[in-house]
This record gives sequence, C-alpha cells and structure tokens, in this order.
Amino acid sequence: MFPQLLSLIFSSPSPDLRPVDLLSRVLPHNGDALSGVRIVQEGGARGVQFFSPTQALTFPSSQLFINCPLFPAEFSIVATVKVSHTRMKKNEYLFAVVKEDVDQLLLGMLRVTLGSKPACTSAEQGQLWFDTLKRGLFLCDGAYWHSMLQEKDRLDYVDDYQDLYTTSETLDIELFQIPSVGLFAAMAHRANKPGSAIYRWNHGQFQLYQNISTFKAQAWKQFTIGRKMFLAVSNSVGPVDGERELSVIYRWSNKRLKFVRYQTLETHSARDWEAFHINNEAFLAVANHRTETGNHNIDSVVYKWNPGTKTFEVNQTISTSGAYDWEFFTVGPYHFLAVANAFDGTSTQTDSSIYIWLNGAFQLFQTIRTFGATDWEMFQIGNRVFLALANGHMLCERGPSLYTINSTIYELDMTTKMFLKFQDIVTYSAVDWEFFSVGDEHFLVVANSYDGSSYSLNSVIYRWQGYEGFVPVHRLPTIGCSDWEFFTSAEGSYLMYSSAKAPLSKVFKLRIH
Repeated sequence: MFPQLLSLIFSSPSPDLRPVDLLSRVLPHNGDALSGVRIVQEGGARGVQFFSPTQALTFPSSQLFINCPLFPAEFSIVATVKVSHTRMKKNEYLFAVVKEDVDQLLLGMLRVTLGSKPACTSAEQGQLWFDTLKRGLFLCDGAYWHSMLQEKDRLDYVDDYQDLYTTSETLDIELFQIPSVGLFAAMAHRANKPGSAIYRWNHGQFQLYQNISTFKAQAWKQFTIGRKMFLAVSNSVGPVDGERELSVIYRWSNKRLKFVRYQTLETHSARDWEAFHINNEAFLAVANHRTETGNHNIDSVVYKWNPGTKTFEVNQTISTSGAYDWEFFTVGPYHFLAVANAFDGTSTQTDSSIYIWLNGAFQLFQTIRTFGATDWEMFQIGNRVFLALANGHMLCERGPSLYTINSTIYELDMTTKMFLKFQDIVTYSAVDWEFFSVGDEHFLVVANSYDGSSYSLNSVIYRWQGYEGFVPVHRLPTIGCSDWEFFTSAEGSYLMYSSAKAPLSKVFKLRIH
C-alpha cells in the first residue's frame, strides 16, 4: 500500500514562482473519483491515500513555469506523509521529475520504510531517501547517501567500554586515520622498553599494531605532506645519560604497512609537537621544556619543510619558559600559534603567549598570565572563537604548591582584537582539554590529574549552555589522567583517556539518543 500524503508543496527562490500545492494540481475539482486514490482524515489533517500509481497524477512542468522554460537550479519540496509499516517491495516516489518522451528519471523523492537503506549507485543519483527509523532525509550522489535533514543526536550518558592495558604509563594519545587501513591510536609511553605503541581499531576494539622505540615519550603528532603521512614523537631524554636528546619523525610505508624512521631532530625535554600548513607550506613546531642542565628559559623551534631536500629545517626560534604545548589555529585570513609556558625556573606564574603569522614569521600578538600552563585547546561555536587553557599548578618561590586552581576559557573579542576571559573553571592540576560535539551540543572534557594528595579524581565533561557558559554534566573517575581524545567509528562515538600513573588507558562509549 502506498503512503498517505497529507500535503506536497513545491517552491523556488525565483520571483516568478510562488509556492504551489501539487496535490491540488492533479486531484479532480468536480468531485469525480480517481482510480487508486481516496481522501483520508488523519489527526485533523486531510490528505489522500494512494493504492497504486496512476498516470492521472502526472503533469508537464510547463504548467508550473509559465514565464521560464527552464527548471530552477534551486527548489524545495515539502511533503507531509504518514507512512505505513508494510514492507516495501520496490522504490516508491512521493514526487518524481521525469524527462518527457523517454521516461528517464531525473529526480525522485524516494520513500523507504523499515529495513536496510537502499543502494546508492549511479542509477539512484539525485534520489532522496527518507529513513523512517532515524527520521532523516538523505540524498544519493551516485556512491553515498548524504544527510540533508536528520534528527540531531544528544548525549545521554557515558559507558565504560574498553580497558586498554599498556606496558607503561601513557602521557599522550594521538588518534588518526590512514585511508584504506583504518583508525589508529599512538600512545606515548613513559618507559623506554619496549617503548611506545600504536594500536589499531579493529572490530570495535583497539588492538596492538606496532611497537616503536622511544625515550620517555611525551607526545605524538600525526600530519601529512602531499600524499605522505608522518608521525612525530617527542622524546624527553636521550638514549643514555649524557647523549643528545633526539626526537624522531616516522613515515608511513604503504609497502610495509608500518611506520619507519625518517628524520631525527635535536630537542630538549620535548613536550609537544604541532604540525600545520600556511600558504601550502608545511611547518612543525616543537615545545622544548628545559635544557639538560635544567634551564627552562630556552628556545622552542618552528621547522619548515624543504620540498627539495624533503626534510624539516629550522625556520624560526621562539623564546619559551618550560614550554608544554603548542596550539595552531586560524581565524579568517590570520594564523596563530599559542604556547603554554609552564615554569620560568622559579615560579609557575608566568606569561603564556599567542603569536600571529606576519611577514613570513610568527610575531607576538598577546600574552596571558598562566599558572603552570599545560595545554591550549582552540574551538569554535558558531562564529565565536575560544581558547581553553589548562593550568597545572601554582608554585611560587615561597609557599606551598596549589593544585586546585582555576583553568580559564578565553574568547576572541573582535572589537579589541584580544582574547578576553570568558569563564573560570575549577580544575585539579589540569593537563588537557578536549572539545567535541554531539549533534548540535558542544562539550569540553578536562583531564584532572592531581589534587595535592591523590591522583584518583573525577575528570569532568562540561556542556555548552550559551549564556551560562560550560556547566558540568558528567564526572568520570580517572587515575592520573593525562589526555582525553574524542573519536567516532562505525560503532559509535567514544572518549578515550590515558593515565600517567597506571599502565591502563580506558575507552568510554557515548550513549546517544
């Protein structure tokens, strides 16, 4: 049985075309009955029910486009339908545009009831599919169904999903996709032996894929240059005491299906890598934390890719104080690079800096007073630009260390052209912020690592509530949390955290309705 169609309206942005009720065009006006069609009443609305297709419901498009012989490039079709729960045996179109004389389907508004989604091939290109289960409207491009209108997901609660036991404590997770291979997680392990590990997502679980020799690894960064994929690790010590500290860039080998050593760069207790492109040129910035003699006031380095030698070369040095993190972001035509400075040799109360790209180099844009800064996280909500700062702890020349302190969210003010304080959030030696979205909702999760007496703390998910800012909605027990990462797969949406105090990382599944 065909659907009950309560209304079918066609409209176009053309000033010559007004919205047209297509049902009124094809239904008889003199009260005569039409074969295969009957009038129905549903919830106060009157419509028609179709029992079989009929040629009487067709009409030439010239009846719509009186002043224009061409079909409009943009138009809307609004249908109000009550679908039956009978199984569909073939494609059924609520509305179709057919080329005259040859009966070639140009556009079809396809109805699908229960069951799997229909095929999307060149034969279905341009067709619409209404999914009654997910309440979504999808368009076929000849290969894939693309969402045109769908009920938005909402985060309900968080489930414990996978315990990932590692060979050592983990300080950082880097998630990335390798086309045609899959989703990977590079874990920066503290222990030198057997080093760090790369895991692959397989059948809804992370499984060990490759071990890589590292030396108190602090972080990983994945990036691409052209068609080549790379993975850089921040090593914080040398292979043995007294030897140079070398951080390593690995390249993905399509032949061996693993990462192989590509280039080494001398670093100093490196805490983080940041990779980015400006004007089609590739850059890599390292956060040098301190020298081998313990001096925290040293240069961090921005490297630039040399297409001729196919290696990274020093492009610029930037003075930093116990640098912990770099964050690159773009606002309109402007490129920024923010550094989280954690310690100046005597105090964690120091300035962290935001730089702007001008005349081929990064120049100081703004300084912000921070307290053992460990992470910047840039995100946008609508046209608003934010920077979330994780403050680690407050340590001065005199007095005890404070770990329960405010971390701060800043917003870019377009009038003053500065980042201004938007919201303070109490954190416990915070070391990471992660921003993510579920449907139309936006979230921040913080990695709380230590409160001065315990590493067993709740890390908190905050939800964006407009004028109220971010409010806590979920508290997740963690042990020495060092990093949060959000990812999606065919199985759903997930959060993953690493522990700097236990050889265990955990994956949580977001239950969405």
